[in-house]
Amino acid sequence: MKKRFIITGILGLGITGLIGANLTQAQTGFKWDQASGSSVRVLLNQHPWTTALQPYFPEFEKLTGIKLVVETFPEAQFRNKVLVELASGAGTADVFMLTPNQEGNLYVKSGWLEPLAGYVKNRALTPGDYVLNDFFPSTIQSVSIGGELVGLPLQQETTMLFYRKDLFAKYNLAVPRTFAQLAAAAKTLNGKDGVNGIGLRGRGASATSQLAPYMYAFGGDWLTGERKSNFSAKAWQDALTYYTDLLRTAGPQGATQMSWPEVTALFSQGKLGMFTDGSLFKSTVDDAQKSTVAGKVGYAPFPAGPNGKRTPVVITWGLSMSKASKNKLASWLFMQWATNKQNQLRALLESVPAARRSVWKDSAFTSKDKTPEWTKANLEQISYANPVWNPPIIAVGEVRDILGQAIVGALGGGNVKELLEKATTATDTVLAKEK
Repeated sequence: MKKRFIITGILGLGITGLIGANLTQAQTGFKWDQASGSSVRVLLNQHPWTTALQPYFPEFEKLTGIKLVVETFPEAQFRNKVLVELASGAGTADVFMLTPNQEGNLYVKSGWLEPLAGYVKNRALTPGDYVLNDFFPSTIQSVSIGGELVGLPLQQETTMLFYRKDLFAKYNLAVPRTFAQLAAAAKTLNGKDGVNGIGLRGRGASATSQLAPYMYAFGGDWLTGERKSNFSAKAWQDALTYYTDLLRTAGPQGATQMSWPEVTALFSQGKLGMFTDGSLFKSTVDDAQKSTVAGKVGYAPFPAGPNGKRTPVVITWGLSMSKASKNKLASWLFMQWATNKQNQLRALLESVPAARRSVWKDSAFTSKDKTPEWTKANLEQISYANPVWNPPIIAVGEVRDILGQAIVGALGGGNVKELLEKATTATDTVLAKEK
């Protein structure tokens, strides 16, 4: 069920928020109140960034005189809601979260996203200290489609190894640096102290993004040079075999029903020795209010594949504006406020990996950083992580479903080569419609 509320005052803002809002206007001379009296309807995914920043939304209202109408939804419902709203052309949804590598090509082709470069360059619309080159290059690449900036990065997450430091110490295990070491550690831990060696996503389409870094490690890619499916390539066969063998031999039962909520829940309950997924999930597994293993979690870069290279992906959520919005000025003011340095720092302090480089060096963060290995791994990987974690096509959802069927089939003991050949044929049929 969706959550809907209207923020109308400064309730819960606090002294710090009020002072921050006043100083922002006074110091920069920027006219934050130029759209006073208007409103912005914002659609958000129930995401750690939303949880971290939502308490500060009244500060924006106080600063600008703009009323925020905010609706939050669970991810699947959220994606469907945004699609329906934009397709209607009504313009009632002004601003929304977006993962461009998933829906971006479709939304741009449909003409639903407002180009943003002109807003950034206009000093009457954007404060002078709002600079795009403070964002990690891969995050700007993620929110740019066809050379057009169509979003502002909210956060970034790279594929990372999470592991139980106490169990690794007990069984004298080195932190895996390669796929071979990862498989060996999973085998060693499996069945010890009531844990499975490793957990990974296995629920069809939801697993495809986390299979991607394994695929890259074996030298694969999504498409051939002729923009046909590459699923039948040996690299894909090797990657899917390795990934599903890990789960079949050292993973929990019911892996085909597990996406990130189930995997992180098992790890938080002390039932997994390791898992690989987005670095964002530190906010769940190392939170003493949510996790029984908080304080025992280790973090490491994604292990290197057979080619000796580390191949994590980076997933970026951004804020985008509907081209049909009737409140574009107010929408833009909210978007660039929500992604400014102050708010990126606020999110990072809640373990949401920031998309801006500068805030990782801010003393407000470094002085409180209790997991420097998480920070080090994030910053190391973001410099080379691949932002293409989905097939770079329009019908992303259809192809994720097709590949997801192959993942489920392989977990059930099916022939990997045959499953991927079937996925190739089905995907090529989908791609033929995009020409």
